[in-house]
Amino acid sequence: MTLFFKDSKIGEESALFIYKKKDGKDAKAMTLIVRPPIIGRFSEKWGRNSYPLNLPKWSQIVPSDGGSNLETTILLASHHKNVARSKPYNTLGREIIVKRADWDFSFSVNGGFSYFSLYWDWLEDVLSRCKHLLDCWSSSTNTLHTSVGEISITPWDLFVLGGLPCTGAFYDEVVPNAQELDGINDQGRPYLPYSYRYLFLAYHHLQNRLKRQGKVSVHDWITFWYRGNNKYPAPRKPARQTTIPKCSQNPLGEIKEHGPWLDKEHGVFADLQVEGDLKEETYLSALLSCWLCIFVFPIKDQNSIRPGTFKIASSIANGRSFGLASPVLASIYRGLNTISSSPTPSKSGASFAIHYVYAWVGHFFRSNRLTHDKPSDALMTKYSSVGYASPFNEFSARKHIRNATNFLWHRTAFKKNYNQTFIDNDRLSIQKFDYFMSLRSGYLSLRCEDQHIVEPYSPHRFSRRFGFHQDIPGDLKEEIHTGSLKDLCQFYQSFTRCNTDSKVLISAFATDFGSRVRHSYKQWWERVCGNDFTKGTDLLADIASFPVKLVTSNKPQRGKRELQDPYIPQPLSKFARRRLEDGNHSKDSSQHNEVTCSQGTKSPFVVPVRDAIKISEEEVCNDLGSNWRHSKSPMEGVDPENSINHAHLFANSESSISKPSAKSSDLRRCKFADVGTSSKFPIETERAPLPSLQPTKPPEVSVFQAKAHISSVRRKGASMLGDVLLNRLSNLSVDTILPQAEVHEIYSGVESFGVDPQHLRENVDKYCEGIADYLKMKESLNKRPSPVILSQRQTEVEFLLSEASQKKASLKTELDAVKLRMVDLKTELVQLEQSLSQIETHQVEQDNIVQDLEEQLEEVKFAPVLEDQDIEALEKIRVLLEDNRSSLKDLKWMS
Repeated sequence: MTLFFKDSKIGEESALFIYKKKDGKDAKAMTLIVRPPIIGRFSEKWGRNSYPLNLPKWSQIVPSDGGSNLETTILLASHHKNVARSKPYNTLGREIIVKRADWDFSFSVNGGFSYFSLYWDWLEDVLSRCKHLLDCWSSSTNTLHTSVGEISITPWDLFVLGGLPCTGAFYDEVVPNAQELDGINDQGRPYLPYSYRYLFLAYHHLQNRLKRQGKVSVHDWITFWYRGNNKYPAPRKPARQTTIPKCSQNPLGEIKEHGPWLDKEHGVFADLQVEGDLKEETYLSALLSCWLCIFVFPIKDQNSIRPGTFKIASSIANGRSFGLASPVLASIYRGLNTISSSPTPSKSGASFAIHYVYAWVGHFFRSNRLTHDKPSDALMTKYSSVGYASPFNEFSARKHIRNATNFLWHRTAFKKNYNQTFIDNDRLSIQKFDYFMSLRSGYLSLRCEDQHIVEPYSPHRFSRRFGFHQDIPGDLKEEIHTGSLKDLCQFYQSFTRCNTDSKVLISAFATDFGSRVRHSYKQWWERVCGNDFTKGTDLLADIASFPVKLVTSNKPQRGKRELQDPYIPQPLSKFARRRLEDGNHSKDSSQHNEVTCSQGTKSPFVVPVRDAIKISEEEVCNDLGSNWRHSKSPMEGVDPENSINHAHLFANSESSISKPSAKSSDLRRCKFADVGTSSKFPIETERAPLPSLQPTKPPEVSVFQAKAHISSVRRKGASMLGDVLLNRLSNLSVDTILPQAEVHEIYSGVESFGVDPQHLRENVDKYCEGIADYLKMKESLNKRPSPVILSQRQTEVEFLLSEASQKKASLKTELDAVKLRMVDLKTELVQLEQSLSQIETHQVEQDNIVQDLEEQLEEVKFAPVLEDQDIEALEKIRVLLEDNRSSLKDLKWMS
């Protein structure tokens, strides 16, 4: 059975027509869409891309920011900014809590394919667990957000868990054109393995037999190729157990020697007329195409075989390696992002190899009990047993993921007892290069027919996985999620490039990877995440158990205010916090009125109104100074000149010192409410009653004592400026010093109030001089290495010295062996010279023999030759003699 290929078009798209007849007059011709390839004979030749840039060093030693003299090692990235965002990241859990998304009544993901034999229960367990994981997944970072930081999957994890290769040719899933299918190179070899044609032949045969133009199901493909006995019947669905079963329903995994092909097994090759030496290769190619469709890249119609996999499957069966880890990770990232960014995740239609995610969660979060089966080469298989009760419910599972207290940061890290430096050169082993590649930032790309997927990979966001100290990550320089064929190819080449001579420091194995966090990162993470991991868990668990339809629109309904995001904390001043704490500890709670928003909901900050009325100008100004302490620059937020002008206004205004009226008290109450609550939640306060009209009386004259009040206000203004400076200094780190020019401006401002700042100046200047001396001493001491650094360096040098000494001893051994060899060679030379003399003597004798033989040969050449006529004459003489002999009998020789 043969097939004939022809390139044509269907509308504007290129297509491959497959016929059984050479003339093309086949009513049952098969047509497949053809797309330009990225690899192979007919692909374009693109140069290597330099984006993202390769860094000479992917790790950096920086001083510890925790106040000690220790140094820490951080992981670098090449396609991120140095500036980190300060706004909260979007996660699915946040969207569900603020009612912009909901799980709906069911949750399913295309890609597990557990309904195939031996995987039904696995699918149920995967889907039940994925919701807890997806709550905290951020599509903007491709990481899982937890209370202790970010976590994500790496190509190295997929290699360790599933055995997917990290390096190799680019995975390019397309149907080739007829030229590539039929073409041969200059050496007369086909561009593609010949087993590829048999896969098309089987696909064409099944289409015609099943009368389904366009698709062949996975079940039909398996039953067509495999015609042996059914060793593993469909498992029965077991009841939930509370104890670990003795064994799972997984296959045994024992590969035994197979005898000759049985007649029924050989039938498939007879139907396709497969040549004898291509049977095994074709059989393996058919299995690999099925494996790629349902377990590696289930991103299309998961029930069908995709002809685009035939090229890859045949090439793998023929010995070619493809880098599968990075494109599989790209599909996982895209699938998780599709779910987490969908208003209805259960209907997102996401398709990806979710069983790798399931195995990753089980391996790192210790969320699964292991099977009692014998260990297999694929590590992920030990997490597939679900024949017993899960130890988590909706609430505890989410808490387990969010807290990440049981996360094993070092589960796939290199386990060496010493620091080592990986250099990307030709001397780095394949395994170490795969690990090195997982440390580099870049873009992951996948091409599956018409789908072009690009996802950023940022390992520096979860660098503790590899033993580094976690630093604040920057944002992406460029958001890229798709690209042209050239982009896909160059992103893959950039991500998997080798022999770059770049370096990275791999820390010695330890169990404290999770605690390797810089202090600045802790503060940043708390500021960005707020209370993401402390609130909403109950609500998410309730929604998952009893889902309800929620409003998914981001726009507020007409006439209603937009809902405030409960995850974003509102600003609260120092004074308001102090009053809040006092109010919370007050015994007389009956006199405390809660400030509510216009919609009637309680504000997150409950303020005692009784205390709010007692706010004085001095307290408000002190509170202003407290807020100013958090400004970015030393004097940002407070203008000394403006402060002085305001003080003069206090001095010249009677209203600032007159007795507060009911209206002014109410005004202060409103101002305080504005400080403690967001503008999105305006405060409703009771209006002061209008004073009743009374008959006017002649004004009374009283003593005002203006000078005393002016003097008092000036002293308060001077005290305020001094307190601003002192508060600022008290909140600054001892490693920071204020500019002297700005300090002197404060002194001048105090003097403008008529107050001598000498005492303030002496104390502040003395403190600033001490800070300056301290910083000089610190700078001098920082140039000296700490005992820990010296110890580390000593360890490194001792290790290098040990290696060098071993190398030296090895070279000495080699040198001694060479010298001995030279002695042996000299002895052998003498023997060879003697042999040469003997050979020359024998050669002279042999020359004489050869000369004699040559003379004999000449004699033989010129010797007379016996001819036919001589033989005839001799025969006549013999006959004559015979006659004479006969006549002798009758001879009468006596008379």
